[in-house]
Amino acid sequence: MKKKKKSNKFLIRRILAILVIILLILGIRNAIYQFKNKSQTKQIRLLFNNELTKLSNPIYAENSVLYLSEEDVKNLFDDTIYYNKGDQELITTYNKHVAVLHLNENQMIVNDSVLGIYGSLKELDSKIYLPISDLGIVYDIEIEYVDTTKLLIMDSTTKAKKKAMVLNDTKVKSSKLPFAMTVEKIRKG
Repeated sequence: MKKKKKSNKFLIRRILAILVIILLILGIRNAIYQFKNKSQTKQIRLLFNNELTKLSNPIYAENSVLYLSEEDVKNLFDDTIYYNKGDQELITTYNKHVAVLHLNENQMIVNDSVLGIYGSLKELDSKIYLPISDLGIVYDIEIEYVDTTKLLIMDSTTKAKKKAMVLNDTKVKSSKLPFAMTVEKIRKG
């Protein structure tokens, strides 16, 4: 009888020890993930049509204007984008729009109409950057920037949209697995 009680106690202690070890491993994994995310949130991320998009160059922000590199615009919208170094002008097309931007000028020409813009075409680190926050009309996109999460949200206006309302505070997980890490927190409403 005493041996059975001892073996039961030993088994319970062993199970508790295993559970504590599992919880420690999950806690350490979550801490590493959170630490990684904090270092990444210094850079602005792009959520394009509800997908986190990997960019070749960082997004640049200046005076509430956001800039994407010519290379990234080429990959996202216009593979025929052209920059003329001699005239310091960039020509970009998308669907039915043709836009011309000049280096360091706060205006652009879209389909023969001159429009004032907040940003300008810039050269940074030997690369050309476009003021993407001013180009919604050219690329048929809605743009929103969330400073607290360093997230640039771009949605195509030509694609169907689906909106949802969250009824309770919830967490967005990195996968469907039960112990997946929290990627983002969403507030009710």
